[in-house]
Amino acid sequence: MRRHIPSLQALKAFEATARLLSFQQAAKELNVTHSAVSHQIKKMEQDLGQPLFERLGRSIALTQVGGLYASEVRRALYNIETSTQRIFGDPDKGDLSVQVYMGIGSRWLVPRLGDFRDQFPDINIELCSTYYHWEFDENTADIGLVYSRNTASGLNYQPLFKGTLIPVCSPELIPESGPMTLDQLLTMPFLNIAESPSNLPNWLHSVGAGEHRVNIVSEHDNHLLALEAAIAGKGVAIVHSFFASGDFANDKLVMPMDLQMPEAGSWYLVQPSGNAFDSKVNHFARWLHHQISEDKTLLRIT
Repeated sequence: MRRHIPSLQALKAFEATARLLSFQQAAKELNVTHSAVSHQIKKMEQDLGQPLFERLGRSIALTQVGGLYASEVRRALYNIETSTQRIFGDPDKGDLSVQVYMGIGSRWLVPRLGDFRDQFPDINIELCSTYYHWEFDENTADIGLVYSRNTASGLNYQPLFKGTLIPVCSPELIPESGPMTLDQLLTMPFLNIAESPSNLPNWLHSVGAGEHRVNIVSEHDNHLLALEAAIAGKGVAIVHSFFASGDFANDKLVMPMDLQMPEAGSWYLVQPSGNAFDSKVNHFARWLHHQISEDKTLLRIT
């Protein structure tokens, strides 16, 4: 009986297209033509009997089954890559600079970098951390993990997930009497974040409350300091969900109520177009996608 498995070439084309949500960018990464990638995807869809992508004019989106399949294919290709690296070694060496926000870098990325070093011991990661600069600076880093509302020309954007604002606080502030109501939540002390001044008013607007409803007890320059204050039980902070992912996993923070506000922007992995064939960049990109897909806490809160 013939196994119903797409070719490795087709799977690589599908994984790249699903990650980049672009036939053209996938073709650039794989160093093939746009038509070659389109043909591989079309043949896969015919063989599998279901569409993997929705064609939305000049853009594409994964179907529900396509998203499920992309996650499994990415995991399988990652396992093949890491097994090959472990058994045969990897000729890629050198430094790779990664731009990342301080909060994400310290709480989410740094604890996971040991796994990357185990898989790619000859690639040295240099983190370029920042408090205030949200856009990617190609003069500073080879690749960046950023939140953005707009894409810039000359850069490749790999979408990770939509931005989401959530309330967070210490578990010690949660009443033992049972689930909290919105009115109870709004009576708690709130923390403001100077680097994202619109977080609190936008979130309040989404729940139908004005700024006059809350008592702001302190202001902090950045997410990292606000998260530390929230962990210390000083109040409720409205933060990007990704910043708090590690603290949820460590039970340092909780959501007092599941009131999430989708933002206009998204989280991306960004790199200059000229880095499309840099194997170190591509190793890190695939590794990061795998880490995100494995982070069940992150998937739950985004």
